Amino acid sequence: MAIVYLFNFLLFYHLLLILCAGYGYGHQGCPHSFTCGNLGSFHYPFTKAEQPDCGLIPIHGCDNPLSIQKLIQLEKNGKYFVLTGNIQQDGISISDEDLHRRLQNNICDTLNNSYSLQSHSPLYSYYIKYNVTLFRCKHDLNMKPPPHYFNHSCTQYGYDIYYDSLSLPKNDEAHKLFSSCSVLQLSKKDKPDTTDILSFLSAQMTVQVVLSKDCDECYNLREGQCSLDRDHQFYCHTGTVTFKNARDPFTFIIAESLMSSSLM
Repeated sequence: MAIVYLFNFLLFYHLLLILCAGYGYGHQGCPHSFTCGNLGSFHYPFTKAEQPDCGLIPIHGCDNPLSIQKLIQLEKNGKYFVLTGNIQQDGISISDEDLHRRLQNNICDTLNNSYSLQSHSPLYSYYIKYNVTLFRCKHDLNMKPPPHYFNHSCTQYGYDIYYDSLSLPKNDEAHKLFSSCSVLQLSKKDKPDTTDILSFLSAQMTVQVVLSKDCDECYNLREGQCSLDRDHQFYCHTGTVTFKNARDPFTFIIAESLMSSSLM
């Protein structure tokens, strides 16, 4: 009888491991934090690109001493940015090399398209912490903003750029005034020294990463890792297997039969 019980237990344990791997519960062995070159220590939701199951935002080249630049992807299969620093409370500094070249070559061509960082993940969001609002208006609108606004003319593209030199927060009057214009959000230098656009726009950005409410609770309260299942539904992996998210009827049949066998 003892041999039968041991056999059933081992069978149950073996199939349980298979189910764990099949439904994405294979996150054992993930470090609480990791170092990335000379940029310091990072933790969840960041992870090394070689350990994609240990986080949500991969960093490339952390363990490669020949890689001077460390690259980061804020979105899965998204654009690469150069990671330049680590800031407390899930903040990082990054550099957009393509934007830098465009700003230096042709400011009007750069501002002809809106630049923004928008997260499409339901697990976390991110935003440029220090940004500036620009209004791109068609030249034939003949805008007459208040004196504290300055403008940069891009006549060859048929528009003008306006910027509030006072940088008033939540300026609803400005948005009403420029309601017929496009709104651009770009990173700015900490202390702009002139009103020239090239002097205060920057391709160096401080980005704040914020976990969703469910993901924050999963990681900080339940000590788990949040993810999406095959149906893109949220689940929290805490190292304890549950079947509440498994929608395959075959899974429930196996689980029920295993439970019955373990009671023999």
